[in-house]
Amino acid sequence: TTATEKEALVLEQTMIKRHRPRFNIRLRDDKNYLYIKLPLNEDFPRITLVRRPGTDGARYWGPYTHAIALRTTLKTVRRVIPYRSCKDSEFALGRPCFYYHLNLCPAPCAGFINREDYHEQLNQVASFLDGRSDHVARRLKQQMQEAADKLDYEAAGRYRDRLNAMERMAERQKVLAMSRYDQDLFGLARADGQGSVRVFSVREGRLSGSENFDLVGLGKDQSDADILNAFVSQYYANATHIPKEVFVPEALPDRELIEQWLSERRGSAVSVHVPQRGKQRELLQQAAANAQETMRQLRIKLDYDAERTASLLNDLQARLALKTLPVRIECYDISNIQGKYPVGSMVVFEEGRPKPAHYRHFRIKTVQGANDFAMLQEVLRRRFSRHAQSEEGIPEEPSFSRLPDLVLIDGGKGQLSSAREVMESMGLGSVSTFGLAKEHEELFGPGEGEPIRLPLDSEALFLVQRIRDEAHRFAITFHRIVRKKDAFASVLDGISGLGPVRRRALLRQFGSTENIRSARVEELMAVKGITRSVAVAIKEML
Repeated sequence: TTATEKEALVLEQTMIKRHRPRFNIRLRDDKNYLYIKLPLNEDFPRITLVRRPGTDGARYWGPYTHAIALRTTLKTVRRVIPYRSCKDSEFALGRPCFYYHLNLCPAPCAGFINREDYHEQLNQVASFLDGRSDHVARRLKQQMQEAADKLDYEAAGRYRDRLNAMERMAERQKVLAMSRYDQDLFGLARADGQGSVRVFSVREGRLSGSENFDLVGLGKDQSDADILNAFVSQYYANATHIPKEVFVPEALPDRELIEQWLSERRGSAVSVHVPQRGKQRELLQQAAANAQETMRQLRIKLDYDAERTASLLNDLQARLALKTLPVRIECYDISNIQGKYPVGSMVVFEEGRPKPAHYRHFRIKTVQGANDFAMLQEVLRRRFSRHAQSEEGIPEEPSFSRLPDLVLIDGGKGQLSSAREVMESMGLGSVSTFGLAKEHEELFGPGEGEPIRLPLDSEALFLVQRIRDEAHRFAITFHRIVRKKDAFASVLDGISGLGPVRRRALLRQFGSTENIRSARVEELMAVKGITRSVAVAIKEML
């Protein structure tokens, strides 16, 4: 049980994420939304994009649904108010990078700006992201005047240029002048189990933001009010800013409860309104119209993608004479350097699209020396033995529980023969398996005398090439990680007090052995668990 209804509402959001109950809504691609992170509690923080807000004392803005638009906005802001974006390992080098020479970073790493002035600039960035561009403009005017009074005309000119750029950015935001309070407005469109919600953000009387959220799995017995009720509560469970006023087109069933919850989160009263006339009603209608158009475009794209995918998979099935439509395709590749640091990769495509959540990589355990065929067999044996376990009722992760409709092997006849040997020994001889040789882009099937050559301009060839290249990329990436970790461990092996956990922490902080070599003892000591004696030993070893 919960102490209050408000606690129950918060708990409900957690349960929604976990169980997806029927009478709540599900956001399409909600794991891909972005947040801006600014850790103002650090001396010289950098601005980054993250997938979820944390509780680490940093400031966050979001969620944002359009990554390209968000990055474009940040680039524009950065031209007005330069800030740092480099990793800590690069910052530790103590020399300015090319962003400084492009006037996009004030180079705090090199001491070209002090902590106080840098935080002053970041506070201006934060104010702009809060939608308070007028506040930023006033502060820039003040700084420009102060610099001019000191006869520092170079600084005054710099502030003038920033002010002009800021005013140009503010001009692009529609002036509404409805209220001095922060407001969010929600417009809804829905059809055939799908929906779209447009959120307008009004700050200081300006329309400062517009984000669209696509909904899936809507029930016919869910009213618009029910959907908005669920969406608003889910939206603010993840939002980083709570406005003074919220406007919706219909009365929410839990309006009073949501108002109490939002008021507690904001720290002051929040009200939810259903305007019947006036500017807010017009904006709600505009938000709904925008949501309707976005949903229409999405449905056109989904219909086109579905038709194109069906045609593509049917074409591939016909050309390879497959018994079933290749809805799930798995591809395997091996990566090593003359037998050293051997790894294997498994990538998965479903309905013609990559499914990264089902990707897996394998460290080779049983093969010594450069024997790619045996390594491939180990990977396949391990993968399909996991499927056998799931068939026996042993709990298993989804990436292994389903058999593929088509297996692709990066290689020619030799690799295919090795793969088929494993598949048949495990009773999986019916699973279609082909090798894709890169030299002539030929497909080899079991028992096929001549290779299959797909037309060079065919979508089917593009698909299998893309899958093969993705398997190769995934294998190479993991191979480099393994090689880097092993090389790093061997360099620092033998230093007392420096075990695997602290070695990983060093590598996360500095990124490479070279950066660790360049770091000062004090910088090494900033890593958790690294004492002065260990830091000195590292410097001596490197």
